[in-house]
Amino acid sequence: MPTSLPEVDRERWNAMTAAQRRRATDRLDAIEKWNAGTIDIESALESTGLSSSRFYRMAADWRAAPSLVALGAFAGTGGTKSRLNPEVVNALQSVVSKVVSMNAGASVSQLVQMMVQEAGVSTDDLPGTSKLRAIVEDEQRRVAATGEAGHAVKFDCSAINLPRADGRPYAMFACLDEGTRLILGAAIIEDATAAEGYRLAAVDALERLARIGARLPWALRTARMEITAGTDLDASTSLLDRLKVGGVRANVQLARVPRRFGRYFRAIVGTRIARVEITPLRTEEGLAAADNGDMTPWSIEEARAALRVGVDQHNEAVLADLVGEGGKRIPDDLLQALRTLAD
Repeated sequence: MPTSLPEVDRERWNAMTAAQRRRATDRLDAIEKWNAGTIDIESALESTGLSSSRFYRMAADWRAAPSLVALGAFAGTGGTKSRLNPEVVNALQSVVSKVVSMNAGASVSQLVQMMVQEAGVSTDDLPGTSKLRAIVEDEQRRVAATGEAGHAVKFDCSAINLPRADGRPYAMFACLDEGTRLILGAAIIEDATAAEGYRLAAVDALERLARIGARLPWALRTARMEITAGTDLDASTSLLDRLKVGGVRANVQLARVPRRFGRYFRAIVGTRIARVEITPLRTEEGLAAADNGDMTPWSIEEARAALRVGVDQHNEAVLADLVGEGGKRIPDDLLQALRTLAD
């Protein structure tokens, strides 16, 4: 029996099948590695076969009371689930983060009502009360697990809607805080080359943190960083070496899949801030997807000004509703990573 399990679970462990023990061990191993920052959430989900919401809930249950019950590995598969409308469930899950983050202190029942209203779905198609409450409670557990600033940081890049003189889109690079949903730093350059794009985003992040850092509920350390590769794959890969040589101890991983441009930005911020909208599929080729088809070129100074407005508006909204005590230190690894990239 794994040493992390309490002794009171020994009788139950002895009664489990080999398959159930493997499942429990795999889940426990993933939780411990994820908590330690040695694997990212995608690796944890792959090793356990769980959804992100289920994994976050399981990790929260394990922290509250380590046991086989928390791991849920001894239970059978259960009966047939009631049929849910996947479009309705997706609509609810797409707004639950916003509802929970902007309504701190509200009861689960109140959050359910606000989530349904925000999603704009028909009450005839809603899942049962227990499912609605589970969606809200899963998000609350996710926030509790990763809600501190600096715990998990994402670096992302994507083409945007603003056209250059040649019709191609400008590229945006951003440093994003997963827990608070803040845009720590962002920059626009002419193409998605990571070396320059992430340098300018890091410079912007250091300047912004000098202004707002004391207001944030910082984690004790940065557990993990994930970086989307730019179109210059070799230079993107070298960023990891630079961070390691620079003394960054957090688990840093590089996402190399081209079609994943903008995925972190979409998940944490959305697809648009003010005049700037991400257009990930046009990052490597294609003309800009300008608003209303207006291909009037933007100068890079105009594009950067529009980005500053969008970032400021987004961050002001997040800060106004941020829950947590500020005044802690910015994690050393985050500062070291930003200084290394900005150099």
